[in-house]
Amino acid sequence: MARRPVSARNPIGALPLALSAAALYTLIAGTAGYLVHLADPTPTGPTTAAAAIPVITTPPPTTPPPTTPPPTKTPLTTTPPSSGITPPDQQRVEAPGGLTTTIPAKWTITTGTVATTLVATDPTSPHREVRLGGAPVTDPSKPLLDRITTAATDREREAGHRRVTLTATTIRNHPAVTWEFDENATSGPKRVATAFWESKGVEYVLYSSGPPDEWEQTKSRLTRMVDAATP
Repeated sequence: MARRPVSARNPIGALPLALSAAALYTLIAGTAGYLVHLADPTPTGPTTAAAAIPVITTPPPTTPPPTTPPPTKTPLTTTPPSSGITPPDQQRVEAPGGLTTTIPAKWTITTGTVATTLVATDPTSPHREVRLGGAPVTDPSKPLLDRITTAATDREREAGHRRVTLTATTIRNHPAVTWEFDENATSGPKRVATAFWESKGVEYVLYSSGPPDEWEQTKSRLTRMVDAATP
């Protein structure tokens, strides 16, 4: 396990692990108590990333246009379990909640602004970041999709934040949700890909962010983390 220095992150958090850290912590407390770390502490200025959002199809004139894309559901899928072999360009890490996965090698690992999340940044560019962690589900009576949808809806009330997709799926047969969004962070516009899943009363989150023009690389990092993760 990579040793990680303890330092505060100025972003959420993630990913059961895509603003004020204290404010987002309160927002996501209903999901797992740590999703707050998915947001930057002080969104500023007018939205500059909205132009990167795919065009939303306009409903028929008789139907009021939706303000955000509704959650969607995809056929159940299963991500193959990790082979246990860490590629040379990756490093294996252990995160809170019993989560293990791989992240890019030589990225700097710190603790997040909440104890249930780790943060890793690219030493060559602070605009590239991953977050990961897990925490007990605080409201097991509410399905994972409902919890993440509520969190996303609340985030969309803030300037500079726009949902791209929010989709129900599975990860290794666990209930899961993927959430992608654009936001105007203090460091500039970014696009975020997150994956959440629930297993044995714990909600896990993986999060990958980067500049909008690096979306394919950002999303690929999340895919690699999901594929290498346990549980």
